[in-house]
Amino acid sequence: MLRLIGLALRGLEKVNAPIARWGLSFSAVLLALMLAVALAQILSRAIFNVTLDWAEEAARMALVWSALLAAPVGYRAAGHVAITAFIEGLPPRVLQMTGVIVNGLIGWICVMFLLESVAFVARGATIMSTGLGVPMSYVYLIVPVALTALLSVAVEATLRLLRALLTDDRNEILVGVVPVMQKDEEG
Repeated sequence: MLRLIGLALRGLEKVNAPIARWGLSFSAVLLALMLAVALAQILSRAIFNVTLDWAEEAARMALVWSALLAAPVGYRAAGHVAITAFIEGLPPRVLQMTGVIVNGLIGWICVMFLLESVAFVARGATIMSTGLGVPMSYVYLIVPVALTALLSVAVEATLRLLRALLTDDRNEILVGVVPVMQKDEEG
């Protein structure tokens, strides 16, 4: 069982690390695009007294996409908000068991939302964006992409904690109930 978990973890790490890095890079590009569009909107209104009808919608879409693309790297690095006052006093094994349960639940939630997102994207094909004139299904496609990436990270986190439980490894770095997974990328 440990060998199977180790094999799965190595595969997930090889997939999740580049996806997280790519998502973060693309997220930064989208934030820069959002800033440029917002600046163009402000300047066109102030200098030329012309409103760019599409600018607000494009900036909003870039913001949503950037947040969803950066979510997997935040999850892998335990960069989320965590309330640790209660759990810091728990024994390591209880903390790891809690982590397995919480990360498993996160994975389950991702699966449920992923299944719902298929219909969400399909419904978006019937709606056109008012400012950009593109089907909203193009915009909504980020939802199943992000949920798939988050699900993969949830599986990785759950397996990492399961391995730590099975090997009695108490050195696994935990922040809240999420193992910090970037330590493997550096070492």
